Amino acid sequence: MVENKKVKFGMNVTSSEKVDKAQRYADFTLLSIPYPGCEFFKEYKDRDYMAEGLIFNWKQDYVDAPLSIPDFLTHSLNIDWSQYQSWDLVQQTQNYLKLLLSLVNSDDDSGLLVHCISGWDRTPLFISLLRLSLWADGLIHTSLKPAEILYLTVAYDWFLFGHMLVDRLSKGEEIFFFCFNFLKHITSEEFSALKTQRRKSLPARDAGFTLEDICMLRRKDRGSTTSLGSDFSLVMESSPGAAGSFTYEAVELVPAGAPTQAAWLAALSDRETRLQEVRSAFLAAYSSTVGLRAVAPSPSGAIGGLLEQFARGVGLRGISSNAL
Repeated sequence: MVENKKVKFGMNVTSSEKVDKAQRYADFTLLSIPYPGCEFFKEYKDRDYMAEGLIFNWKQDYVDAPLSIPDFLTHSLNIDWSQYQSWDLVQQTQNYLKLLLSLVNSDDDSGLLVHCISGWDRTPLFISLLRLSLWADGLIHTSLKPAEILYLTVAYDWFLFGHMLVDRLSKGEEIFFFCFNFLKHITSEEFSALKTQRRKSLPARDAGFTLEDICMLRRKDRGSTTSLGSDFSLVMESSPGAAGSFTYEAVELVPAGAPTQAAWLAALSDRETRLQEVRSAFLAAYSSTVGLRAVAPSPSGAIGGLLEQFARGVGLRGISSNAL
């Protein structure tokens, strides 16, 4: 929430853990991570689906929840969190996802709980991105193909937990489309959990060990396929085995020189390919239901023309609840 408490008609109708006077979350490490609600994504649609340069107005009267993250949880990320109000929607979403990934990939046994006020929009956005990122690294849901992981996250993380697509479309609040179109922004190495695992697995340097001697993830060590719970304050529980948490085994260090490096780089390339396949599958499905029509790709591979047609045609033209 970007608020400490939700106020309707002058009454506090709900609040978040960060302002709980009863200290019912004293056993948790709380992270207050304000992120715009679904209403903001109408501006995304009105800008022809361009998230770059779209910055939330943090000076609005109702916005009173500052970003608050314990320093010990962010030391490895090299992000200037004091600048969060100047980030556009792309950078803000990327940095929050990096934080999530670093917490999931930490050395301790704590669990991770991610949620917004209702669990319908911002929660599935980040749970879905987290799930797809770890799947693309081959760390969870390893048996699922791109279409299958897309089906899982749409059905479970979004619709089973209450996302009202028809209502959001009628208001132009395109957070659902933003999520899967955003996959193009997280294909790089900096979002890969394999990179973090490689760094954690490196032993102390000696004369016989070079940077080329990096780790490789064996298929049988890819860990649990346990589903992530979709329960945005961000909460870490200090007790092991927390609901919604999962673990995977550390990678094996294989000092095989250049061949190992090539295998790791291939894994990163595979990550990009897998995320692109999921995004393409989503766009095709969205086209056949909401009315997104494919156009000839531009030389740059951008989908600007496709989204331009979508912007003109998606206003619930010819859309039925049954089709959605």
